[in-house]
Amino acid sequence: MSAQAGSVKFLRNQWYVAAFPSEVTDKPLARTICNEPLVLFRGEDGKVGVVSDRCPHRQAPLSSGDVIGNDIRCGYHGIAFRRDGACAHVPGDLPIPRNFRVASYPVIEKHGFVYIWLGEKEADPALLPDYFENGDPAWKGVPGYLHIKANYQLMVDNILDLTHVVFVHKTTLAGGGVTETPLEVEVSDDRVRAHRIMFNVDTAPIYRAARGYNDKIDRWQIFEWQPPMFCKVTLGARPAGAETPLREPVHVVVNSFTPETDNTVHYFWSTARNWAIDDEKVTELYRSMIDMAFREDAAITARQQELIDSNPAGPVFVNFAFDRAGQSARRILNRMIAEEEAARRQAQAAAE
Repeated sequence: MSAQAGSVKFLRNQWYVAAFPSEVTDKPLARTICNEPLVLFRGEDGKVGVVSDRCPHRQAPLSSGDVIGNDIRCGYHGIAFRRDGACAHVPGDLPIPRNFRVASYPVIEKHGFVYIWLGEKEADPALLPDYFENGDPAWKGVPGYLHIKANYQLMVDNILDLTHVVFVHKTTLAGGGVTETPLEVEVSDDRVRAHRIMFNVDTAPIYRAARGYNDKIDRWQIFEWQPPMFCKVTLGARPAGAETPLREPVHVVVNSFTPETDNTVHYFWSTARNWAIDDEKVTELYRSMIDMAFREDAAITARQQELIDSNPAGPVFVNFAFDRAGQSARRILNRMIAEEEAARRQAQAAAE
């Protein structure tokens, strides 16, 4: 089955990972998300603010300024703004014009990430992904970040189709049984859930290095995607035929493919495990092997994007059974974006 691989814009009434908490300090952090230039900063009270990185005075970047108390001060003319976007001070104690403010965005720090809400509707914490493993003291999280030159949907395709691990990740995640075992997919409540369970297959380099599994293993890959670009992947293995319960997590990879622009992505990830959490050698092994694998993903998807952009006729994707999870995610996202845009047009028409 073929499908047009047209460009899709972004959901607005959703959360996006904007940073790791450690990145947000009393020094302004510039970051573009969904084509919006933003600046993040942490006030002296420890709370995070996120506002537009455009000073409404002369459109200078607020990120070129500094943080004063709980406010951010423009580095061009010294005008200061509160976290809610209201102007706090104009040099010379000049009167503040009515409605003179900068756009501000709701923010939540949770599970080792800083999330921001870009939408016009009231921010809904219930839409945050359940990434509890990344902040639970019974788990050890190993975070990472990559800047990827590709559309975020290519990265969603990538994470929901691990058929590619055999060919792209030969020294880290490859192993037996992946291409031969069908991916079981379930779609409900705007979520895509999928799994692949493999029995008595050749081990993978990561299980050989981290668990000492040198012989045949039973292996599982479990996926849960939710809009707009969150995906939790549970990966595990046991010696073939062992009585250890299947699906018991060995490590979980939480993924956030935050769009920077139409064709670039902030990839925030973390792999968390609930065993050997104090073993720094295991931690470094996971950090290095997962980072290597994701850099390989970044390289192949960036090359995809180059070829997509170079096709004047517009690219067409051909889909196979192992693409079903990614295609299901695309359909859900396309529908939600269309519904959001229709509601926005309706609201604009009613206001005119």
